Amino acid sequence: MEMTEAEFAKIMETLENNELYKKSKSVHKGFQFRQFSDPATNKRIEGQQVRQEDKNGLVPGQEGYDESSERIVIYNFKDGVLHSENGEPAIQYPGHWEMWNLGLLVKVVADGGDTEEYWEKGVPVRIETNLAERRSKEK
Repeated sequence: MEMTEAEFAKIMETLENNELYKKSKSVHKGFQFRQFSDPATNKRIEGQQVRQEDKNGLVPGQEGYDESSERIVIYNFKDGVLHSENGEPAIQYPGHWEMWNLGLLVKVVADGGDTEEYWEKGVPVRIETNLAERRSKEK
């Protein structure tokens, strides 16, 4: 998964031109292809990390932090990359969860389950919306 900044920039440029990527509800989609380390120990992050952030992924003290949208976000890592295991999302907060496989998004469930996104090899391939309305019509 390790790549140069130039390789990462090229991947991100391609993704940012993808219409489904632009429509994605994932605030964290830019974490794909990234490996995270603890700055204090320089060791890759492992296991569960919990932090307070706002709807834009900013933490208290960062410029632009929106206190009115603050929430607790749970992240799960394996060898420094976001990863879902045992059916647990790699990223979750109220009404939103994301399944990741070794640093790549697989599925996003947003808006309390009203929106589902499906990803393959780090690229969104389908976004379904208004699921609550569709489910109520199916009954």
